[in-house]
Amino acid sequence: MISKKEITHLVERVKPLIEKYQRVSKYGDLTFFEVYTALAFMYFKEQRVDYAVLETGLGGRLDATNVVDPLVCGITPISYDHMDLLGKSLAKIAKEKAGIIKRDEGRGTKDDRYGNSLIVISAAQKKEARAVIKKRCLKEKARLYEVGKDIVWRLGRIKGEWQSFEVRGLKRKYTGLKIKLLGEHQLDNASLAIGMAEALEDKRLSPHVIKRGLMSASWPGRLEIAGRKPTIILDGAQNTASAFTLKEALKKYYTYQKLILVLGISSDKDIEGVCAMLEDIADKVILTKAWNPRAEEPESIKKYIGKPLEVTSDVKKAIVLAKYLAGSKDLILITGSLFVVGEARKIILKAVTNS
Repeated sequence: MISKKEITHLVERVKPLIEKYQRVSKYGDLTFFEVYTALAFMYFKEQRVDYAVLETGLGGRLDATNVVDPLVCGITPISYDHMDLLGKSLAKIAKEKAGIIKRDEGRGTKDDRYGNSLIVISAAQKKEARAVIKKRCLKEKARLYEVGKDIVWRLGRIKGEWQSFEVRGLKRKYTGLKIKLLGEHQLDNASLAIGMAEALEDKRLSPHVIKRGLMSASWPGRLEIAGRKPTIILDGAQNTASAFTLKEALKKYYTYQKLILVLGISSDKDIEGVCAMLEDIADKVILTKAWNPRAEEPESIKKYIGKPLEVTSDVKKAIVLAKYLAGSKDLILITGSLFVVGEARKIILKAVTNS
C-alpha cells in the first residue's frame, strides 16, 4: 500500500501543474477524483507496475480513469444509482458504463481463440443493460463473455466466514477455490475476476496463483463481521439493488433471533427504495447519519420506516444503543452508506484495540 510519505511527495510534484491548470483552464477546476487519478497514474509509472486494475469513479464514458486503452474490461451488475448524472433508465446508465469498451487500433490481428480484440467480461445483466453492452461490443469489435453463460460457478461449502466453490472458466475448470467473502454475489465477482485474468493472454496465470489470490482477497465493509455475541455486520449497501443482495445474503448465510438495523443513507440515494428493501427484515431500527455533507438527516428518513424506531445523529451512539438492545444471539446490521459503515468500522476497531 502506498505510504503517506509517497503521497506527499507526489502531491508536492504535481501541485505546480495543478495550479497552472487552474489559472488557464476553460473547463473549470479539477475535481478531487481527477487529481488523485493523475497521482495514481504517476505512481504506477514510477513503480513500473506490470498491470494496473482501474475502477471507474462514476459511470465510465466520461470518467477520469477512462483515458487508458484497456487490455480487458470487466463490468459488474448495473443497477439504478447516480441517476442524476448517469440517466434515469438502465439503458442510459449502461451506455455510460459501457463507455470503457474502446477499440485500440494498435492491436494486432493474431488469429487465436480470442484474437487480439479487446475482451469484455460482464456479470449477468438485466435485459436492457445487456443489450447496450452487446451493441457497444459489436461497435468496438470487442469479444463479450458473460458470467452465468460463458463462465459458471458452483457453490461448495459455507464454513464460518469462508465459502468454497468451483468455476468453469473460459479456458479451464478451477476447483477447491475459497474466499473469505460471503454472498453469492461475491461468487459472481470472483468468476468475473477469473475471466479477466484468463483474458490476459501473455500473463497466463496458473490456477494455483488464481486460487491463492482469491484466498487472500478481503473487502472491508461488505458483509464484514465486525463483532460476535451479538454478531455485528457491516455492509455498504447504498441502493435498492445492493440492499436486495444484502437481504438475500443474510437469509442464506446467517442465523439469528432478532435483527437490529442501524441505518444511515446519503441524500442523493434512493432512500425510499433502500428503506423498503431492508425494513421488513428488521425487528428494531436505529436511524443515524455520517459526518458527511451528503448524509441525509435521520428525521427525514423516518417517514419511510413503518415501525417503531430510534433516532440519533451520532454513529457511535447508534452502535452503543444497538448493543444495548441486542441479545447475544441477535444480529446488528450497520448499512445504508459507505460513509456510515466507514465511521462504524473505525469506532468498532478502536474499541477492540483499546479493550
